[in-house]
Amino acid sequence: MRKFFLFVTIVATFLTLPFVFADEFSVADTNKDGVISKEEFNAYLSVGTVTLPPALVQSLSDAATALAKDDLAGYKKHLPAILESVKQTTGAVRATLLPLSERLVPGTDLKTARKPFEPFSNAAANFVLAQPASSRQAKVFQCPMSPVLGVGRWIQKDNPKLQNPFFGSQMLTCGNELK
Repeated sequence: MRKFFLFVTIVATFLTLPFVFADEFSVADTNKDGVISKEEFNAYLSVGTVTLPPALVQSLSDAATALAKDDLAGYKKHLPAILESVKQTTGAVRATLLPLSERLVPGTDLKTARKPFEPFSNAAANFVLAQPASSRQAKVFQCPMSPVLGVGRWIQKDNPKLQNPFFGSQMLTCGNELK
């Protein structure tokens, strides 16, 4: 009987984990760590079929590559180009990405830099995915277990080999290309 009770307790604990993380994420303080609520992020996902500016695609791809290499200095180098490119956008791209870009921070460590990068990267990748596959500006990859949203997407332009920016060297090849 004790074994059964222990088994039920363990299973119940694992079943509630996603809800614990979801609640923690939805009440996150956006001023401290750059994380937005799930509801706010989902509102950003209705992107339509709009093309991202090439400079934004390139700088976002470069920043993702730097994070994948655990290169905080490289990420910081590309961050101003991302922010400037977003400011130059209009319409749905601006409405979607500007609030998320305002939460991007250089960070004092990789974890601090990656946390707000993930929602921004997801939203930008969704614009690329909204395009027909034959006219996409870059490849889009997806990690099925990203730390902030649970499923994270990123853009890679110049490197055809998957390199996960959300985990870097810890799980560099975690994910798959979305076609």
